[in-house]
Amino acid sequence: MARTSVQQTVEVEGHRVKLTNLDKVLWPDVGYTKGDLIRYYAQVYDYIAPHLSQRPLTLVRYPNGIQGQSFYQKNAPPSTPDFVDTYLAGSGNSRINYILVSNRATMVWLANQAALELNPWLSTIEHPQFPDVIVFDLDPEEGSSFEDARAIAFVVKAALDKLNLKGFPKLSGATGIHIYVPIEPKYSFQVTSRFVGFLGELISQIHPTKVTNRRLVKERTGRVYIDHLQNLYAKTIVCAYSPRPRPGAPISIPVTWEELEWIQPQQFHLNNVLDRLNQVGDLFAPVLTTRQSLDSLLPQLGL
Repeated sequence: MARTSVQQTVEVEGHRVKLTNLDKVLWPDVGYTKGDLIRYYAQVYDYIAPHLSQRPLTLVRYPNGIQGQSFYQKNAPPSTPDFVDTYLAGSGNSRINYILVSNRATMVWLANQAALELNPWLSTIEHPQFPDVIVFDLDPEEGSSFEDARAIAFVVKAALDKLNLKGFPKLSGATGIHIYVPIEPKYSFQVTSRFVGFLGELISQIHPTKVTNRRLVKERTGRVYIDHLQNLYAKTIVCAYSPRPRPGAPISIPVTWEELEWIQPQQFHLNNVLDRLNQVGDLFAPVLTTRQSLDSLLPQLGL
C-alpha cells in the first residue's frame, strides 16, 4: 500500500475500507504512524492470516499511540463493517461477539482501529472447547531478564524432547518467550493447562531460584514466571507477527531454536520484519499442521 493522505477510502480485495487519521503517531520514539501500521497489516496478511483464521480475537487498541490510553476489546463494535466476520460465544449477559479475521480488508480495518496487538484464542471455532496448541509463556519478572527466559526456554525444550513433543519458539516482542506445542484438538483446556502447570512446577523445583509458577506477583521477583492458566478456555496470547505497544514497534516473531541461542528480544520491528519473512518464510507454519498426541503422556504424568 503506497503512502496515503490523512484520510481516504480504499478498496481492499473488493471491500471498501474507510481510513482516518493516517498521520496519527502511534510509536512516538520512532515516528511510526497509523498509516505505517495499515501498510504493515496489509502486507503481512498472507503470513499472519493462517494464525488468526477461525480464532476469536481480543484486540488491544491504542487510539492515541502507545503513550496514550489503551483498552482491550472483545466485542465487535456496532460500526463493524459487513465484510468482517464474527463469532458469538458465551451465554446470557456474558455473550461476546468476537471478531474473526477472514480477509485482508479486516486486517486493514483493524489497523485503522489502532489495534496494535492481536490476541487470538488457542482453539478455533470448529472446536472451541478443545485447543490445538499448548503455550509455555515464559515471562521474566522484575529482577529477571530476557537472558533468563532464554535459558529456561531451553530447559522447557529439553523436557519436551524427553516427552517426544516438538515445541516452536517465538519472541514475545517484549522480554518474554513463547513456546508453542501443537496438539490434536481433543483435550480439554483443563487438561492442557494442568499439563503446562505440571511441567512448570517440575522445572521450578529443579531451578527454584530461576523459575516460578506462583500466582502472587510478590513471590515471582527475580524469576521467570510460567503461567499455565494462560492455557484456559478463551484465554489469548499475542499472535505471531503481531506488533507490540512498546518503544521501537517490536514484533512477536517466530525464531528457530538455533537463532534463540543468540537473538535479541526486540531485534525485529515494524520496519524490518517483512524483509525477514521474505527470507525465511513463516517459521510457525508447522504449528498449524503438526498434531501431536498426549494420550500416552497424560497417564504417566498423573493427568
